Amino acid sequence: MKKIFKAGWVILALGAVLAIVGAAFNGVKAVEFNGFKVQTVKKDTAITKTYAKKEFERIEFVNGSGYFVPMELEIRQGQDYSVSYSGSSRFEPKIDYQNGTLKVARGQEMHGFSFDLNNYRSKIDSKLIITVPENVKLSFVKVNGNYDNIKLEKLNIATLELEANSSEKLSLNEVTTERTDIDMNTDEVTLTNSKLNNGELSLVADLVVSGGELTNINVKVDSEGRVYYKDGLVLNGGGTQLADEVYGYESDDDNDADNDSDYADNSEPNAELDADTITIKGKYEIKNNTGVTRIMNATVQGYRLTNKHGKNNLHDQQQTNGGTLEENADQADVLTLSSRIGENTVK
Repeated sequence: MKKIFKAGWVILALGAVLAIVGAAFNGVKAVEFNGFKVQTVKKDTAITKTYAKKEFERIEFVNGSGYFVPMELEIRQGQDYSVSYSGSSRFEPKIDYQNGTLKVARGQEMHGFSFDLNNYRSKIDSKLIITVPENVKLSFVKVNGNYDNIKLEKLNIATLELEANSSEKLSLNEVTTERTDIDMNTDEVTLTNSKLNNGELSLVADLVVSGGELTNINVKVDSEGRVYYKDGLVLNGGGTQLADEVYGYESDDDNDADNDSDYADNSEPNAELDADTITIKGKYEIKNNTGVTRIMNATVQGYRLTNKHGKNNLHDQQQTNGGTLEENADQADVLTLSSRIGENTVK
């Protein structure tokens, strides 16, 4: 096994040297590695295509896992059913219609290593646009793949599934769902005037939610994420957790108090949540382990702030070393802020 491993690296190094030498002497312009196979990069061209117009109620990206594809994806409301692509010939997707389902297969992928010293591969912006008429409710939309940007706009969807582990941005504008499953590793997720129901947002990203409503949605954002709830957003059931990789809520041992104090003294807060002008319906909890949670201008009947070793600020009440503060906590609509060593603030 070691001999095979060493041989593979020798081939890789040799290919790199040949690519550099070839480029220097106007030989091979660019190569890439597909596994241990060295292949020439084919020069792409700009194309524009509009595919056959057919009705569909489902959209599925059928081979989304794998390497990154430098293409924007937009699914939106339009005058009619349509699918169009503009951009690089290398990354043109394959389109198929099967029994009311629009199936999209990815075009050629970006491979793991490439040597393009003379800029042989042209830089062409690529975009796929899918439109559905205004009165159409899609029964199922599944996007599984890594793209530049993913945008959904003015859509009514029964079940929405989005999964990507390396995209730049996801945005939903005026999107309504009945069931929701979003699992994204991206720079930013923005939800604008959207109504998402019944499911989960699992994100390695900053999250900005403006207006709309999250009903029975569990939001989980990684330890470095920032969350902004604003502009009249309604939170109805579910909850929000800003997780920490080390001091997660799975560990709830009071014997960790000393470790918590050391961690708080030597680390910056690792997550923040700011909420301004929101409405809470029912019992809603925001967990923020070591960071800061700030609530302003909330429409809610009561509050409960709990903290193991950090700070609580509830209007004029303050605690600096853990404890619980309550205000009308016996009401129907109550916002709970929970922390371990972070800070909870309500103004």
